[in-house]
Amino acid sequence: MSLYTSLTGLAAATKDMAVISNNLANTQTTGFKRSSAKFEDVFASMPGTKASTATGVGTAVASVDQEFSQGDLENSSNVLDLAIAGNGFFGLLLNDGSQGFTRNGGFMLDKNNVIVNAEGYQLLGKSVNAATEKTTGELGSIIIPESIASTTAETARVKFTALTANQTLVLGGVTITAGTDGATADEVAAAFANIASGGAASAAGATIASTTGTLTGWSTGPVSSSSVTFTSTTTGDVTDLANTGTGTVGITSSPANHEFIGLSVDTDGMISARYGDGTIVKTAKIQLAKFENTDGLEFAAGSTYRATNEAGELTFASGGEPGYGSIRSSSIERANVDITTELVDLIKAQRNFQANAKAIETSSALASTLINMRT
Repeated sequence: MSLYTSLTGLAAATKDMAVISNNLANTQTTGFKRSSAKFEDVFASMPGTKASTATGVGTAVASVDQEFSQGDLENSSNVLDLAIAGNGFFGLLLNDGSQGFTRNGGFMLDKNNVIVNAEGYQLLGKSVNAATEKTTGELGSIIIPESIASTTAETARVKFTALTANQTLVLGGVTITAGTDGATADEVAAAFANIASGGAASAAGATIASTTGTLTGWSTGPVSSSSVTFTSTTTGDVTDLANTGTGTVGITSSPANHEFIGLSVDTDGMISARYGDGTIVKTAKIQLAKFENTDGLEFAAGSTYRATNEAGELTFASGGEPGYGSIRSSSIERANVDITTELVDLIKAQRNFQANAKAIETSSALASTLINMRT
């Protein structure tokens, strides 16, 4: 019997060393939480047997528990490297449509501007009403708009060139026709600027033969050499200014849409997107998850967990709300593994293994002695 009892000790020590080795192997894994093996004694007895007479027959692994204590925070250059200072998990939408949870906040934007982690799991949050800055709708993926429509008047810088005899320019509903001697670029620019101010086109030197039409949808600024800047009289996306005359001009229009260039994340999880015109739009808010019993979570892929009945009620809230940690952008949470402690535990597990191996050796020697006894 002692042989089998010691064998359970060897198995327990082996399991203990495996758990400790896994902790040591993940010292550089972002958001990793150390585990510890818990053991229980085993008795070979019938129901009703008194504890004082029960004989132990070894040990068994009761559970392998994770320690969800806070890991150290380390700065990062990636604004979507996120860490939680305090309680909570990042919610994820897994590839099978179910929810997962993690402390590993290494995120990025995919080709569709969806915030995902290295496995492609999507970060969960809620949309934000830009006017009220309040969350709206259901929990879901966070998508950053790739561009926004301009909220200012569009501009078009027109650089004029000289017109030959009877050549025309048609811009914004106004047609200018050059005289028989043609017109210089500066003269054409001055004529357009004069029209925009409500006057008649200059015909000095017979350079401008005629002007017809009314400037519609645009106004013009002062002349700069041979250039005039037109400004739309309405905001947003307007039809670009274009010349349909026989003369030529160069037109440089301001963009109707402004591209996404960067973002920031506040401690409460609010994500603000920045666009090419300097506009900052609050687009979404990360929601942290919390469980009544984190020991009830089960492992999924990577550093991801799944909810179970044993984990208790699942709730979501913004960072910094009562019972929830705050979100730190440009930071990662290191593993909560203390190498010194793990090495000490590894030595203890090794000693336990050696002691049980020695017990087996002793039991084997006793058995051999009994077998070899002569009557």
